[in-house]
Amino acid sequence: MAVLSERSGGARSASGGTTKLCVVLCADSAAMRRRIVYAMTEHELQVSLTEIDDPQRLTEVEDVDADSIVVFACDVDQPREMAALRRLRRELREPAVVAVSPMATGTGVRRALDAGADGVVFESELESTLAVAVRAVASGQSVVPRKLRASVERPAFSHRERQVLSFVSRGLTNAQIADKLFLSESTIKSHLSSAFSKFGVRSRKEAAALFLELEQTTAALSSGRETAFGAHVMKGATT
Repeated sequence: MAVLSERSGGARSASGGTTKLCVVLCADSAAMRRRIVYAMTEHELQVSLTEIDDPQRLTEVEDVDADSIVVFACDVDQPREMAALRRLRRELREPAVVAVSPMATGTGVRRALDAGADGVVFESELESTLAVAVRAVASGQSVVPRKLRASVERPAFSHRERQVLSFVSRGLTNAQIADKLFLSESTIKSHLSSAFSKFGVRSRKEAAALFLELEQTTAALSSGRETAFGAHVMKGATT
């Protein structure tokens, strides 16, 4: 696992020592719930565990607070499941959230972080990494699979690249964008190529979708309406 920078909420009082962590496990598959429980207990993680099979029931769980951790089984590459994660985060702003997902792309992992997850663990690595991830978020960190650390870093765009992406997201062609910005079409293509590379995508549609998500997240952070998104700047050490 790669441990990212400290989350905006700082370290949690439930971490450290032998204090039990309050963990709420949400997975619709009984088999997955058994695997997750085993992955935590096998590594002697001391937890007070509540199991549910429907994320809509999370609000019914008593005493879910800033010292709690929600382990949520979902597919971070599926928009519908990311929508469920966003709803979970809107309804429960205080607890940390660890998403347990099938193997996913860097784009999917980045979307999970933007949706409010504090950590992402792949199902194929569950037994070896879940306990580490839970301990990390309990101490105020954010974690992702090590091999995707570079790809989930939030890309930095030049002013011109942002202008071009903004027009792409509105459906303009390269020629139309060139006219708007008084640039050559080849220059627009060059800016787009650079943006595609930073996003790790190959199509205008993917780039436009990610750019809009990035803009929405940035706006939410600056206004303070969605503090759970977090900046996720990659400065931490790896484990």
